[in-house]
Amino acid sequence: MEHSPLDFVAQSCMDLTEALSSANNEAERDTLINNHIKKVWPCVAPVEDFKKSLEWINVSEPIILSQHCLNKVVVLDFWTYCCINCYHVLPDLAHLEKLYTVENGLVVIGVHSAKFLNEKDYSKVAAAVQRYNIQHPVVNDAESSVWEALGIKCWPTILILGLGCKPLFVFTGEGHKDELVMFVDATLKHFSSRISNAALPIAISNQTKSKEDDVLSFPSKLALNTFYKGRSEEPFLAIADTGHHRVLLTDCSGIVLRIIGGPKPGFKDGKFAEAQFNTPQGLCWLSSTVLAVCDTNNHALRAIHLDDGTVELLAGTGQQSAHGDLGGKCLGMQPLSSPWDVVLYSTPDLDMSVRPLLPPPRPPGQPADADRNDKSNKPEATDKEKKDEKRRVLVIACAGCHQIWALFLDTTIWWKYKTYTEGTCACIAGSGAEAARNSAYPNTAAFAQPGGLTIRNGSNPEMFIADSESSSIRRLALNTGQVSTLCGGDRNPLNLFAFGDVDEIGVDAKFQHPLAVAYCETSKVLYVADTYNHKIKKVDIGLQKVTSLNPTKIETTEPAQFNEPSGISISPDGKYLYVADTNNHSVRIVNLVKNVCQDLKVRLAEPKFTEPENLILYKSDLFVNRKCGSLIIYFNVSLDVDIKNVKFTPGAPQNWQICVRDSNNKDVTLDDFDFVGCSNKGSKLPGRVDMKLKQRTDKTHYRLYLSFHTSLCDASVCFSHTFTIRSTILVRDSVKMIESYKITCKVNPVNRDSRTDKTAS
Repeated sequence: MEHSPLDFVAQSCMDLTEALSSANNEAERDTLINNHIKKVWPCVAPVEDFKKSLEWINVSEPIILSQHCLNKVVVLDFWTYCCINCYHVLPDLAHLEKLYTVENGLVVIGVHSAKFLNEKDYSKVAAAVQRYNIQHPVVNDAESSVWEALGIKCWPTILILGLGCKPLFVFTGEGHKDELVMFVDATLKHFSSRISNAALPIAISNQTKSKEDDVLSFPSKLALNTFYKGRSEEPFLAIADTGHHRVLLTDCSGIVLRIIGGPKPGFKDGKFAEAQFNTPQGLCWLSSTVLAVCDTNNHALRAIHLDDGTVELLAGTGQQSAHGDLGGKCLGMQPLSSPWDVVLYSTPDLDMSVRPLLPPPRPPGQPADADRNDKSNKPEATDKEKKDEKRRVLVIACAGCHQIWALFLDTTIWWKYKTYTEGTCACIAGSGAEAARNSAYPNTAAFAQPGGLTIRNGSNPEMFIADSESSSIRRLALNTGQVSTLCGGDRNPLNLFAFGDVDEIGVDAKFQHPLAVAYCETSKVLYVADTYNHKIKKVDIGLQKVTSLNPTKIETTEPAQFNEPSGISISPDGKYLYVADTNNHSVRIVNLVKNVCQDLKVRLAEPKFTEPENLILYKSDLFVNRKCGSLIIYFNVSLDVDIKNVKFTPGAPQNWQICVRDSNNKDVTLDDFDFVGCSNKGSKLPGRVDMKLKQRTDKTHYRLYLSFHTSLCDASVCFSHTFTIRSTILVRDSVKMIESYKITCKVNPVNRDSRTDKTAS
């Protein structure tokens, strides 16, 4: 049997845990922990330094344990960024780092040991560190050298080192927050006289973050508005702007109409401006005015109400549900565990759809057609009764507990004749074990971190599930609850390492951590965001055949490059697939007919332009040649001769600025023009600008605004006077390559009456 260097530490920790369960008071507990440290510390060898070839994040130089951490207490967190359990440990580490700083003697180091091939890439790890807002140093153990040297067996594993970098405590799995704090505190106290308060070369990395002017930061999921009618100000697309902890609603061109939440994480209902989310993920339109949101790090499901501009809690308490909790409580009383995606399912009561009631037998002697006559005399069901036949069920992928849950918005008779009353939130499939086990019985089936949901309607409706850790696409029969595998993964339900990038049929096809699915009712095709393969794939449901799309860029013939796409949404006509390209901080549109891809430019609306006050119209037009012509303007301001006592303030700035707008009133001053040897603003008069078109343009005209903010004074007081001259720049082929003009303006600041002398040459 293979032995690990940590076997002695692990066994001692098991003995300590058993002893602590019988401790009667805090003093007895402290004695047990101190005795454990005295027992273990002299007997174990120190952890060796990290290899010099390993890459680091959040440091200015590599951490050397024997140099930087010899007299520190060190917490090594062995993690991989795909793992939901590792994800759940991060808040515990952040809490620990708030209690004890490096100067207090504690060092937390993340040792990233990849499960998937994609996770070995330094840039992907760096992106995950920033997406998860990890503030401590992280080393990329790409080939698992540290993992193997210490005999680590699973993710997450937390190792606490005492002075001299000797291992004292080891934990596996999540949920050890209290023990972690208790053991670190005891270790710091035990070695208090020798603890160093020296700083470490920590420097938070930001090389993969979105740019400051980017609207999106790690967008994870999106949802086209299925109720969209094309009305003004009606949202077309909802985007989970995960890195900014907010939800954006845009029109069809990408202009942001509403911003809900952000930019800081939080857990707060209320008006849009004050509401807060924490790493929102899955989105689902419940109506034209209500959007459901998976508030993942708050372990909650929220509702955005567009009609009154508010956010409210649908389910969840803000705390992660306990292991083994199968639900059954109502709305905000029921805890959840990392809800990752959500979809709306409408169904009749399932006892009627699975086992329709037979009509009662006819009375003896009654003819066979009497039933038909009797039926024809009955009034038809009203529209409301027909509508009430459908029950609304919100199905939730709870990645944190490896289960599928449901929030019943209407009282519903579900599988096995079980009735769920309105507002009940409960597990409907998955045992809670992390595996890819199929079963005719939904509660004995198992999932592995489900991250994406989509529904196929019809006489035999089913839900497709992106089962990320098994790298497979699972299917859940919505009439019976039977769970099976559509494609990917492995026949062995415990093999969660059957990943790859293979276009094949059924289990022979391979994915790598897929996080999103979208089914098109029009084309009968399932689309998959194969996240860690940076691809979009399609699945022929009948044949179970998987095919990569490989679209090209719309502007060139180069292949489109995705970077961990995590969300997709299909247009109703089946022609366009919207993709949340997470690590590229963008939304892409794939034209499925032409197999080309383009960016959806998500942007804030340009502020509505209003003409400045005290506007002077310069009636003569200016001209510029459309083939990169130049426009030279000389200008000056003089005071009306009637104002004898008013003068320009000596030594004070006489500010001016030029703004150029196109026919859409967009400011294109610096986009369309170069200012040669000058700027578009200044503080002295007279002034001169030399403007040149950057490139040939098909625009026919611009509007030029020459604004002045002059400093004046009379015998008793100093004051300012502001006004703007507006002119039209006509773009033509037939004018000279260099056109020059002179504009002079006389103003009367006392009477607020200005007039211009206009001279052009």
